[in-house]
Amino acid sequence: MYVDSHVHFWQPERGDYGWLKQENALLYRDYLPEQLLPELRTYGVEAVVAVQAAPTAEEAAYLLDLTRSGPVAAAVSGGLDPFAERFAEQLQLLQAHSRFTGVRINGSAFRGGRSADDRNKLQAALGRLLQAGLTLDLLVQPDDLMGVASYLEKLPALKAVVNHLGCPAVREQRMEPWRTGMVHLSRLPGVAVKLSGMITMAGGSFPVLLQPYIDRLMQLFGCDRLLFGSDWPVALQAGGYGDVIALFEALLPNEQTEEEKGKIRAGNARRFYRIES
Repeated sequence: MYVDSHVHFWQPERGDYGWLKQENALLYRDYLPEQLLPELRTYGVEAVVAVQAAPTAEEAAYLLDLTRSGPVAAAVSGGLDPFAERFAEQLQLLQAHSRFTGVRINGSAFRGGRSADDRNKLQAALGRLLQAGLTLDLLVQPDDLMGVASYLEKLPALKAVVNHLGCPAVREQRMEPWRTGMVHLSRLPGVAVKLSGMITMAGGSFPVLLQPYIDRLMQLFGCDRLLFGSDWPVALQAGGYGDVIALFEALLPNEQTEEEKGKIRAGNARRFYRIES
């Protein structure tokens, strides 16, 4: 059984996605829970985490509305601007919904060159997430990892999940600065990593390209701090849902026990996103 810690639902007509372009005919269309449900049933996925595709409180509320109409999404990680004056107010409003379990922040928030005021706002926003018991999702590039670590070191108890392996240069087989950043983050007990977005990064089902990165993450984070995620529907650009599952399974170490694999398939996502069995 699986818990998919990373799926997106969207309707382009809502208008706040920005990155979705009409030229990408595959993605520029509605993707809703009912379209994913047959796949979940086929592959034994018990629950999913709906992750923001737009950096707005309105989209977070939209995703929460989708959870009311069906059993597909067990948790929502919404997109809020940590520098916005209304961040605390928006966070409080979303917290009223039991399935709101986290906030996703882009790695650009952690990059150098920001004013002291912005740095203080970001640190305060992270502190609010910790106080509320919410999980921080991180959409970051390898160059962002050290900056992220500098903030999280001040809040070691904050649950934070790096999305998509931290986006290493898989096709180029480049390790740095990804490896150094991951070493630093692995020292923080609240940090985990999603094994998500892999089929897209590799350009298809090519486990040989991904294996060096998975092996390093296994060494650094172990079976207690890695999570399965599909990144549906973005992953459809490189393969179907079944291809994503097959690639994920091919990358799990043979020497792992079924109990250890079960944590990565489902147990860790339940723990990080407060999903009841």
